[in-house]
Amino acid sequence: MRDRRRQFSEQLPGDHEVHLLSMIPHDWDEAKNRALLRRSFEALPSGGAVTISELLVNDEKTGPAPAALMSLNMLIETEGRNYTPAEYSAWLEEAGFRHIETVWFDAPAANGAVIGRKP
Repeated sequence: MRDRRRQFSEQLPGDHEVHLLSMIPHDWDEAKNRALLRRSFEALPSGGAVTISELLVNDEKTGPAPAALMSLNMLIETEGRNYTPAEYSAWLEEAGFRHIETVWFDAPAANGAVIGRKP
C-alpha cells in the first residue's frame, strides 16, 4: 500500500483534464500537499482543473464540529490535519492555479471542495 501511495504522490497522470483529490490531503503535512498541487499543475493541460474534496474546517478554524474533530483525529494518527479553504486556495495559487473557488455541500465524509483551474 505504501508503495502505491508514494507512486501516486510522485507522479500524476498527464492525460486527464481533472485531478480529484478526495480525502487525500488531510493525511499529509503542508509541504507534501504543496508539492502534490505543484505536480498536479505540471501534469494537467491548460484548462484542466484540480478538485480537492474534503471535510473542510472553516477559515476561522472554529468548526464545523465534524471537521474540527476529524482534524484532531488526523493530528493524532497522521502527519496531516483538516485544512481550511483559505489554506488550500493559497497553495493552489502558489502552484499556478487560477479561478479558485470553494463549493460547500453536505455529504457523509466531506462538506466541500476547493477547485483550481490551470490557465
